[in-house]
Amino acid sequence: MLTREQRIRWMKYVGYEYSKEGILKMQKDWFPNKADHDGIYGPDTDALLRHLRNVKKYAPNFSPEEFRCGCGGRYCTGYPTRMKVIELKHLQEIRDHYKKPVEVTSGLRCKQFNSMLSGSSSQSRHKTGYACDIYIKGVTDTLNGRKKLIKWLKKQPHHHWSYGNGWCSLGYAVSAPNMGNAVHTDTAR
Repeated sequence: MLTREQRIRWMKYVGYEYSKEGILKMQKDWFPNKADHDGIYGPDTDALLRHLRNVKKYAPNFSPEEFRCGCGGRYCTGYPTRMKVIELKHLQEIRDHYKKPVEVTSGLRCKQFNSMLSGSSSQSRHKTGYACDIYIKGVTDTLNGRKKLIKWLKKQPHHHWSYGNGWCSLGYAVSAPNMGNAVHTDTAR
């Protein structure tokens, strides 16, 4: 967990005071379940604070809630971990390269939510904050556009794996109809 000094500095950076009231306000602002609103700085709040700070600092064209777990708070706080800096920088590079909004269609996932998704791996990097599924209007709408994006992603220094319905970063066709027009991209740890 963050040190007390880091908590003070980081909470101020994301707009909260480091106090019981400030922690409670942050929890109420971000955790969907009232049961998670206790004003206590524990592991879940630590993950949330790290996430808020990382998104603000390294991916200014994105908002923290875009990465919220799709379980809607049924199985976790909505932020079972934080998006890792390397993945956020990667997403910002995509946004800067295409000069278009990048929609996160799937960001963080808790273990339970991930296991419910068709085609999702038990080793999914979504569970660790190293992966996102993204959609770029006018780019990923077609197979050719997804291929071009995946080929560009593969050239990036921290790229690990990318795929969309019809193509993957290993250079061959894949069937992933559950992806729709989104592309999965993840970074090396």
